[in-house]
Amino acid sequence: MLRVTANTQLMKEIVDLLSVLTEEAKLVWKENGLQINVVDGSHVALLSATIGDACFETYEVEPVEIGLELAKLRDLLSLAGPSDLVELDYDKAIGAINVRVGAVHRILRGLDTATMNEPKMPQLSFDSRATIDASKLSNALRAAKFVGELVDLSLDSNQMSVSVTVEAGESVNVRFDAGELSELVAANPTQSTYSLQFLDPLTRKLASGLTDSVTLEFQDKYPLRLTWNSNDGGASWVYFLAPRVTNDP
Repeated sequence: MLRVTANTQLMKEIVDLLSVLTEEAKLVWKENGLQINVVDGSHVALLSATIGDACFETYEVEPVEIGLELAKLRDLLSLAGPSDLVELDYDKAIGAINVRVGAVHRILRGLDTATMNEPKMPQLSFDSRATIDASKLSNALRAAKFVGELVDLSLDSNQMSVSVTVEAGESVNVRFDAGELSELVAANPTQSTYSLQFLDPLTRKLASGLTDSVTLEFQDKYPLRLTWNSNDGGASWVYFLAPRVTNDP
């Protein structure tokens, strides 16, 4: 049994961020909130969301898993007015999801969750991290994408830098001194390379008002881990992106 009411902004946030990586998602509804883990088709990036029950207007749930095509829900949300609520009503015996957005009612068929892989969260510890304004991070990555598709992230005890250099000789380098960062931890200087194909779309969405700040954790040849909170801390997000490792000496 599932009867949930949410504001449109929350549902758009969930669908928009998940859609950066996938068009299908398994929504694990628990007694105290919603848990979602998704991975892209090439298994390069992983996004995990924990949305507490307090983020919803109403929340009546017996634990259940629902598979959804995100595009169908995204289409419905595009019809919502600023004050409309989204109602979800699911009966496991029937397998149908009743979705109401304003005056619109649509019945969706859930996907078979047994065929949907559950990505495992990497268990990693990092020696370096920085917390930065989401808009500043997005702008730096957008500038990097003007030049190339791979970005070098660097940290030392004084600054974080975002840089790209290509064979043609063009480059972009954006530096953030320690005073511009909410947090900076770097026992030793470190650098790693990541794909902007995945980072740029995600950080643009975060900078649109979903969160104030983002924490980056990385080191040489390690995945990048981004973490942030939204909805007054009621929702927590974790994003992993595999590094681009070369065999250059």
